Amino acid sequence: MNRSNKKLINRIFFCTMTLAFITTATGQTKAINKIYLQAGAGGGTHGAAFYDLGIQTIIKNKWSATLSYQEFEMVPKNLPSDYQPETGYIFFIPYTYTVEASMKILSLTAGRYFRLGRNIWATTEGGLSYANGENVNFQSSEVITTSFLFGETTTSNYYSSKETKSTLGIAMRADLNWGFASFMGIGAGVVANINSIQSPMGFQVKLMVGNMGREKKNRK
Repeated sequence: MNRSNKKLINRIFFCTMTLAFITTATGQTKAINKIYLQAGAGGGTHGAAFYDLGIQTIIKNKWSATLSYQEFEMVPKNLPSDYQPETGYIFFIPYTYTVEASMKILSLTAGRYFRLGRNIWATTEGGLSYANGENVNFQSSEVITTSFLFGETTTSNYYSSKETKSTLGIAMRADLNWGFASFMGIGAGVVANINSIQSPMGFQVKLMVGNMGREKKNRK
């Protein structure tokens, strides 16, 4: 584990413990209406695939706050237009290797809560983030085809190298949620992050577990 990853883990732990302390301190009041863990996955720009882990809180049926951790795998923003990936086959099974850039993002956002139904709600949030990601450098190289006993490989027309960088950024998210049980719900939403390394945007679906703050039916 490198030093940057250790720093990121320490920040995640510190923010989680801080939010847990605040939640515990105020959990006995009516200030917090909903609080739940959420886990989501989706795709987005730059051919991104990502997952999202976090905790979201609804405060006084008016405000929302979310602490989230995301990991992205995506096509580098500076991928050359004539880039050809490495290809080949092993035991007659073809493969293609395309270079990807990974990014880890820790963000703290806050915004508005909107009640859309008895147990359906939406949130829109913005805030700050800390991103730790790979910056990929490309250099033209000769294409070489190598054959061996059980396969063949053809190298890419670009040599790539990676360096890891860290930066602060701006995080945004909007979610639509449905608490179908008192302790569980589902949702969908969009996320975006603006930073100097690479700025991904994506759509995700998520599962929520915790206090959904479900409203009871009105009895006539």
